[in-house]
Amino acid sequence: MVRIAGVPALLRYRESPEAAGGHGTVLFYHGFGGTKERPEAYLAALAEAGFLAVSLDAVGHGERRYPDFEVIFDNERWDTEFEEVESHFLKVLDDTAAEVPAIIDDLLARGWARADRVGVAGRSLGGNIAFASVLADSRVRAAVSVVGSPEWTLPRPHSPHHHPGRFFPAAVLAQAAEFDEHCPPGEIGAFFAALEPWYAAEPTRIEYVEYRGVGHFLTPELNAESCRAMAAWFRRWLP
Repeated sequence: MVRIAGVPALLRYRESPEAAGGHGTVLFYHGFGGTKERPEAYLAALAEAGFLAVSLDAVGHGERRYPDFEVIFDNERWDTEFEEVESHFLKVLDDTAAEVPAIIDDLLARGWARADRVGVAGRSLGGNIAFASVLADSRVRAAVSVVGSPEWTLPRPHSPHHHPGRFFPAAVLAQAAEFDEHCPPGEIGAFFAALEPWYAAEPTRIEYVEYRGVGHFLTPELNAESCRAMAAWFRRWLP
């Protein structure tokens, strides 16, 4: 356990952080209500592929979980006071993404990253953060979202889906689910259609994958496939 730019983090690598970071460093963000320890399968896939995986507690989660988390995000309040509770959720996204530049700076200073080999990935809430991280720091060369969305659920001018022209040349992979009740595939697919003109010169830098017949919580087999696809994407696009 370490703190990177003050953020609680967990590292996974094969030899040493320095050696793995030479191949590429990937920040990974967990889902809503989770912790940096939760996405172990994704971290293992990244480490096995030779990368330094840096799993981070999102704002209000893990070691810095809000003491009143259950009150803020009470399911009944989410139904009866949607806009207020959803605003808290979006603040978690925005505040976590805003930390990415300082995290990259710290990793570079430690010799645990190279400026041309930084990626960000995440699942669910973490997938949303992966999209936002591309806008937060141009050093993010590749991003992978697993059942996450680029479109914030309340009107926000900084929502990533409003800014397709700011993503190139980052290589972006989205893995969606056909019946996802939390991150509908339609809005993700629409965003990738909006990206296409900006990637016309290098269309292989973006890819949208939709897993058929499943909702937000993928089957074990598709979870394993999403890990493989993520690792392959970073092997391809982190030079």
